[in-house]
Amino acid sequence: MPSPQPSIDPAVLDTLAFSGLDEPAFRTRAIASRPGLALFEHNLSFIRYRIAGRDADKPTLAILPDAPATIESYDALIAALEDRFNIVIMELPGFGFSFPVSAEALGFEASCQIIAAALRSLDLPRVVLVGPCIQGLYAARIATIMGDELAGVIIGQTGDFAAEDKWIHATLGGAILAQPFAGQIGFRLNRVKTTIDFWIPFAAGPSAPVAALQDEARKIQAANCCYALASQVQKLAEITDPLIDVSIPAAIFWGLSDKSHVATDRKSVQKYAPDASYTEWSDIGHFADIEAPEKIAALAFDLLG
Repeated sequence: MPSPQPSIDPAVLDTLAFSGLDEPAFRTRAIASRPGLALFEHNLSFIRYRIAGRDADKPTLAILPDAPATIESYDALIAALEDRFNIVIMELPGFGFSFPVSAEALGFEASCQIIAAALRSLDLPRVVLVGPCIQGLYAARIATIMGDELAGVIIGQTGDFAAEDKWIHATLGGAILAQPFAGQIGFRLNRVKTTIDFWIPFAAGPSAPVAALQDEARKIQAANCCYALASQVQKLAEITDPLIDVSIPAAIFWGLSDKSHVATDRKSVQKYAPDASYTEWSDIGHFADIEAPEKIAALAFDLLG
């Protein structure tokens, strides 16, 4: 009787072998576009980050970009805030050039532990972590893992797990993304049309730099970046207990011009950070950290006390 065949994790399609680049080419391309780019090497995933400043007298703003935004989307934020903050832009496993070498890296808990390790390795002062959209759930879990190692956490455009699941299915085509293998392949073939041509202008606010966001997103996707949205959706659907309990200073914000989140329960994420402040901005859309860096800076300074 033949032995049963091992099951294959569909997220393997989003690992380095699927990127179209060999490892030397990947390493070169990953850090070529901006000053301050580097790779943190974990056994499960490369983590690409950009660092601007290592001043012990400044607090640190660490941001997890919301794809299709990538590290390259943050030039204006760095220019606006680097006089007051050390700034780190760090991509989650499976996004941008944070290529996973194992499908395990794309699991929610594994991704959070990897980012926590990467942040610790930088040894920067008074870190306020910023997680927009789904990354807000990762930021909340990382804040739970790291505790007082962080000075604060800012969660934006984020519902709780149930609210994000509804939003994914209503707005992002979650029923398709949730299909193993077909979701990964279909999204890779259509990611420019769905995320750059449609998603950015649909979700951005009235003053967002839409053309610049689209231009940088096209460049990075043309450079064979990783964009493991289907794997992320499938992995998040497996979570029953997210183990999130934020006890450090926290802030929640919403940009109300984000047309994609009109039906989302905006206060649902407070269950994970019950003592967090809550702010709404009527003139800001989905990409608040890019659209309004000064508003993010103000929230961070409030948390820093």
